[in-house]
Amino acid sequence: MSPSQVNQDPVQGEFFTAAADLPDRLVRETIQNSLDARRPGETVKVRFAFSGAEHALPVEKARPYLFGLRSHIQAVADGPADSAEAAAMRIALECLDRPMTYLTVGDSGTTGLLGDVEANTELEAGNDFWGFFRSVGISPKSEDSGGSWGLGKWVFPDASSINAYLGVTRRDGEDRDLLMGMAMLKTHHLSDENKYPPYGYFAAGSDSDDDEWLPLPVESSSGGDGLVAQAIRDFSLDRRLEGAGLSVVVPYPRESAEGDDEAALTPATIARAVVIQYFIPIIRGHLEVEIVKPGERRREINAETIEGELGHIAPPRRDDNSLPALRGAIQLARWADRLRDEEHIELPAPQRSDALDALDLPTLRESYDQSERLAFRLALNARRRDPDTTKPVSFRLYLERDDDLPRGHDYFVRGHLRIPGMDHIGNHKARALVLVEGDSELGHLLRDAEGPAHATWDPQAQRLKDRWIGGYDRVQRVRRAALLILQRLVERPEERQFDALADLFPSDLDAARGRSRRQRSGSEQSDPPGPGPIVPPDPPPVRLSDIEGGFSFRASPGAAAAGSTWDLRFAYDVVRGGKGRAFRQFDQGVKQKAPDFSVRNGLAVKHAGCEYEILSHNALRVGVFRDDFRLTVTGFDERDVLVEAVKALSNDSPDVDDAEATA
Repeated sequence: MSPSQVNQDPVQGEFFTAAADLPDRLVRETIQNSLDARRPGETVKVRFAFSGAEHALPVEKARPYLFGLRSHIQAVADGPADSAEAAAMRIALECLDRPMTYLTVGDSGTTGLLGDVEANTELEAGNDFWGFFRSVGISPKSEDSGGSWGLGKWVFPDASSINAYLGVTRRDGEDRDLLMGMAMLKTHHLSDENKYPPYGYFAAGSDSDDDEWLPLPVESSSGGDGLVAQAIRDFSLDRRLEGAGLSVVVPYPRESAEGDDEAALTPATIARAVVIQYFIPIIRGHLEVEIVKPGERRREINAETIEGELGHIAPPRRDDNSLPALRGAIQLARWADRLRDEEHIELPAPQRSDALDALDLPTLRESYDQSERLAFRLALNARRRDPDTTKPVSFRLYLERDDDLPRGHDYFVRGHLRIPGMDHIGNHKARALVLVEGDSELGHLLRDAEGPAHATWDPQAQRLKDRWIGGYDRVQRVRRAALLILQRLVERPEERQFDALADLFPSDLDAARGRSRRQRSGSEQSDPPGPGPIVPPDPPPVRLSDIEGGFSFRASPGAAAAGSTWDLRFAYDVVRGGKGRAFRQFDQGVKQKAPDFSVRNGLAVKHAGCEYEILSHNALRVGVFRDDFRLTVTGFDERDVLVEAVKALSNDSPDVDDAEATA
């Protein structure tokens, strides 16, 4: 590094480690890359192959692939004794002195890493070779792709105990193989006091000065010998029969994890991750996966075998990925894949449950109660900022009741990629499958609502705000469609039950039913006591009013409000359940990181004669210093808003007995 270069250690792993265990991350990112490079009309085949101790490379045979790396690992290992990175690199040094076990991940039915291998400009659009080896945090992929952040390749060094990987690619239309590799460490100094960046390459040699040298791949020779041919033999990467594609070698894979077998890389954990993450493209015949390791049975996961493989994987931790839940989701997906367009119920994507009144709800409720599957095609529109264009879009939703589930689950899939971090229907014993075409305008919008780990659709994502108008509403409609439909399906008309509490409060029910009151035996009819004087309650000192797009909060006429403090809380009203249910439903959305709205971002607050403090997504504390104060909150959609104003005591706890206003 030159003295002027910025010191920056890799942090991209932080985007992934909180989202899933290592097997899930590795499977998710590698298969996503392969599906993004799929050749039209072909089935992508991905093979995970463990060497095991039986096929590990002896130290002498492994040395050419590690040449020059030891001194850099040693430099990081010599760091602070309590440093996690230094401890990890001390383990890496031990690995270098024993035979190299390895894991290879290879694909076929893909294009390989296309693009100019000598290009290294700011953004090489469509240059997959550049994106894989020469960029971090910048993606050359198109909008139709699953990935978009340029960080997915981090899983390869993350899966290696020495934080390194090698890649061999044969590109579509070429008859040569290219070999290149990368190690990701930390910024460090060698004994000569020179400073080195975190990223180092396994690449072709060059006589150029270091500051002018562009790392280039090693090319295979026409005679079938040389380093590339040797690597192909050593790691069993022969692609002559498979054609174009990419094979990645992970040296010294993390095949064990302290006290957590589910976080280790094993055939069983990889098979489980494949089924959980990619059951949709497998069922559609777009993906097949093979997993092999010496001494273990070969696992083949395809459209015919996927359900059988469920019996051979360890039960996942999450309830929505339990084996019965997954089996039900796979069966629902198979049914959905066979449906014709005209077999879907078409309607606008709802914003609230009463928007579904146009449906034949009695018939749908009967079908749902009998556990019949329901299919919907839900329409809305997507509007870009640049250029300002609006296009009609749609997505598909499939529902079924399952009383054997301990709680409900919804499964969201964009293109081939499952988005696992959302679950909204836990209160309903049902499963829902939401499918969005990846190459659609809605797929592009939702892609911009995802973070680097592609774990959730965040309606507050900055890329979504920068590129789309009304993105918040569109994301919420897709996320909450299953919940809103289920709320109407399980709803029943209210009936007056006059004797529901008769055992606790015996009474004469005839009067309540409107019939004449009968004289009871042994009792005298007496006139009811006349009403006492009516004392009107004191009017509240504040009032809430409806305005365009929201509400206003001000003093009642003639009231002295100066010096008071009020807590405001608001939520969209619900068809059934009243105020308590409305606020509980809002809180549930906050827990799922998908609130209906947020005063922190999206709603507009204006005030005069008062000041306010934001307490939460749907709560404000208002301090009044003038009797003619006014505060407005706008930016809601067309749904009714329920607002509660409670006077607060000086100790910051609400005083519900002092004064309250509700609108």
